[in-house]
Amino acid sequence: MNTAATLRYEDIAVGQRIAFSATFGTDDILAFARLTGDFNPLHVDAEYAKGTRFERCVVHGMLLAGLLSRLVGMHLPGQKCLYLSQSLDFAQPVFAEQQLSVQGLVVGKQDAMRTVTIATQIQNEAGVVVVRGRALVQVLI
Repeated sequence: MNTAATLRYEDIAVGQRIAFSATFGTDDILAFARLTGDFNPLHVDAEYAKGTRFERCVVHGMLLAGLLSRLVGMHLPGQKCLYLSQSLDFAQPVFAEQQLSVQGLVVGKQDAMRTVTIATQIQNEAGVVVVRGRALVQVLI
């Protein structure tokens, strides 16, 4: 999907859900490291990562957080929204090539400011929550 949804504030209801899948490969992780300058060896050096409790490279947490930006900017509400804040808890590590499920649930609306609160989470292929948080979004239309 390259076209953002065009939900208006009135189109969004408490209890509304959105979900999509994503996977990050090694090339994605390296591209993120180049873009941000975060070359922490836990993310990019397989030999180093073997010596950690994870035993392999871990996807950058902020790369995972980018999926939540996709959720808000492309799906719920999509165009003409302003992403005000996002809390994040990185509950479990994520590794390259894991199938991820990104989910958003509208848990609140505030009419005066036209804001929507979305419970956000990412699960791995085993259904384990790896990232959780809350997004606060203002709908501009």
